[in-house]
Amino acid sequence: MKSKTVICFCKHPEPGFVKSRLSKDVGNLLASKIYQIILEHTLQCLYGKEFEIKLFCHPNTDHPFFTYLNNKYKVSLHCQTGHDIGERMYNAFKECVQNNLNAVLIGSDCLELDSVYINNAFQELEKGNDVVLGPTLDGGYALIGLRQVSLLLFNGIAWSTDKVLQQTKDRIVNNDWTYSCLSEIRDIDTQADYLYFSNHKRYKHLFSNLNSEINLTS
Repeated sequence: MKSKTVICFCKHPEPGFVKSRLSKDVGNLLASKIYQIILEHTLQCLYGKEFEIKLFCHPNTDHPFFTYLNNKYKVSLHCQTGHDIGERMYNAFKECVQNNLNAVLIGSDCLELDSVYINNAFQELEKGNDVVLGPTLDGGYALIGLRQVSLLLFNGIAWSTDKVLQQTKDRIVNNDWTYSCLSEIRDIDTQADYLYFSNHKRYKHLFSNLNSEINLTS
């Protein structure tokens, strides 16, 4: 069994259910297509590496796109459980951090979450850090890795705001845990984020089939 467990959080890629901020600019249908592209790209980057990938799906695993990902990338499918995102993350970690093995949880809307970045997270945990964070430009994080699980990291956080990262750091410091922050990365939440990546030489090929459908100005 592979010892590096990656928990990937995702939602049903249905129009109107994912990427609500992006949907306001490009429409629900195209936002859902962009979401699928990012999620599959993430799994492509991790497939065949030393990771055990667990796809934690919301509200459940019953979606054809998840079945496709399971068949193509050999990821296991799991249901998120809990009343809010914090409780769902906590429950996923409880399920995966066992037998003294650590785990890293990532989102599904950040193209910069590649195998090198995630390996760096595991290295920071192996150095003895209790927590590792992958901060994003908007004040949140796209990655969190843990050696031990505590509800304090997830309960009462102002999710979906620019306070998430700082509140999480405060919880860590107040409990005398050690932590490390990786380099800041950018997820795709807005039209500006999409334009950045769709024009980036490393990523623009991913969106070549969509650009004709999207009337955006830089």
